[in-house]
Amino acid sequence: MKKDILVFGSLLFLMSVSGAALAQNCTSPTRCDELGYTFSAEDCKGIRSLICPFDSSKYFCGEAGDPAAGVVPGMILYSDGTVSENVISGKTAVGIVAYVDGSTRFAVALEETWAYFSTGREDVSCLTNYRDSSSAQRDFNGATNTSCMINYNGSYSHPAAEYCNNYKPVSSGKGSSGWYLPGAGELYVTSFSYGAINLGLQKLSKTQLSRNYYRSSSENDDYYAWVVQPSDGDMDGNYGNKVGSYRVRCFLAF
Repeated sequence: MKKDILVFGSLLFLMSVSGAALAQNCTSPTRCDELGYTFSAEDCKGIRSLICPFDSSKYFCGEAGDPAAGVVPGMILYSDGTVSENVISGKTAVGIVAYVDGSTRFAVALEETWAYFSTGREDVSCLTNYRDSSSAQRDFNGATNTSCMINYNGSYSHPAAEYCNNYKPVSSGKGSSGWYLPGAGELYVTSFSYGAINLGLQKLSKTQLSRNYYRSSSENDDYYAWVVQPSDGDMDGNYGNKVGSYRVRCFLAF
């Protein structure tokens, strides 16, 4: 790992040497801050970082405190917003990173429960009806779906959505609010990193994701809602009876 860091740092150095720089005395010292290594080990704590090849006390980590720097599925999300591959003493873990695609990032909760989609059968008018798996796979609107069900003035309650809406593993900071029942598409892409997510949960001695179906917030019709297996992405819109109890794992965008 140290070798890789040194090689990468050297490449950064070489790329920084412009024609003007070459005209200077070649014995002039290169400063780490000129190469972007402007942070300390403490600044980059919990964030993937590089060490300056000329001064091991200088680090580069995107922006100090940026929780998105080098984030990949399986990493641990902490209540102070930092993300790390490792268990960090003194910090409170709230979730495991499940998906990263540009600005779209979400984590799964460390716990799960069992719940109905609803206590009765009705077509919720503020939810889109996804009739086939290809369209349901595109539903990344779990937060909007959850808000819809929480505020819907219908005949029945929605226990799974209510559970995630009220889920607060910590009293303040990241993870204290914003949890939602994931859309079918969000559960589907979790299958891309199923092993990494479970490894993260294992590090914290938390319940790993099952190979069985989980409830999504995606509706099919008045009778069914989509369920998804995060282990392999298998989806079923005609199996998830709304009044049947299925596993529920809440998600959090960060």
